[in-house]
Amino acid sequence: MTARMRILYLAVLAAFFWMFLYVDSWLAAYGLVIVLAMPVLSLIVSLPAMLGCHVRVEGHHGQCCRGEENQWRITVYNTARLPLPRVKVRLTLHQALTGASLAKTMRYNRLPATLKDRLPMDTAHCGIWEAGVRWVQVYDALGLIAIRRRVTVTAQTAVLPRSVEPEPLPQATQGQEQTTAQRPRRGGGMGEEYELRAYQPGDPVRMIHWKLSSKSEELILREVLERPEAVPMLTFDHLGPPDLLDGVLDRLWSLSNALLEQQKAHEIQWVHPENGQQFRFVLRGQGELRRCFGVLLSQPAPTEGHRFPTGLRQTADWYYYHLEPVREEKP
Repeated sequence: MTARMRILYLAVLAAFFWMFLYVDSWLAAYGLVIVLAMPVLSLIVSLPAMLGCHVRVEGHHGQCCRGEENQWRITVYNTARLPLPRVKVRLTLHQALTGASLAKTMRYNRLPATLKDRLPMDTAHCGIWEAGVRWVQVYDALGLIAIRRRVTVTAQTAVLPRSVEPEPLPQATQGQEQTTAQRPRRGGGMGEEYELRAYQPGDPVRMIHWKLSSKSEELILREVLERPEAVPMLTFDHLGPPDLLDGVLDRLWSLSNALLEQQKAHEIQWVHPENGQQFRFVLRGQGELRRCFGVLLSQPAPTEGHRFPTGLRQTADWYYYHLEPVREEKP
């Protein structure tokens, strides 16, 4: 469209210039002046809308699960509330986890004051997509003059793992939980196992053993004991092909959610595949789980790199459970 308008304008300009040279008429002179002034007048009329043109990009859903449908919403508008004949928007998309990148030039003709467009989002793999607008190019009313402005507009959308049936923890590991040492129960209460000790300032008065205290020269406290479960530490290698890593993240996400539903605190650990930095998150609720995956999904996952160390010593208080990638068999 722009090329056609410029060719047409040059043809009209050449015609009036030829008339001005070879036709002795005041109409040729006035026509040439009008043709020369048209781009300037068009720019003056269109300049408020051109300078006031803005772009907004956002995910239709702020987050979604892998495989779900999602879209980018692109809004082009101008503060002058005037229509524009043509606008170009340079959109870039990048996902750090898989390294996928895409650059696309969006072209819009005969724009109203506000235009809304949608672009499908690739949700085949887990990760955080970041969309950015590098520049916007706006044309005047005649489509002859363009102004390109650099803009900084970014938006993020997380593609979370897909929920699968959580896998059971190994039987040997579950048996290890029973060896955890007994500890005082928070808030006291009733219990079959307890220990006696001297009362200290700040201890609850209801826990005082009055019968034994009456026979002693000091107050005796009855402290109920409990045997807390060992804390599971879920680990994995933050590398590998996207298909295999997706399967690991699906299992990690589902197992962590299952533990939180059982009100079991746990940890997620991995090492950065490029620099070997260890990441450790203690999870007690959904907010901590999403913060953990926000960091996890924003890091690159090469095919080779640092792996989580194996053979770490386990204690009665915690244990490691490493999630190995499993290749799905195709039918």
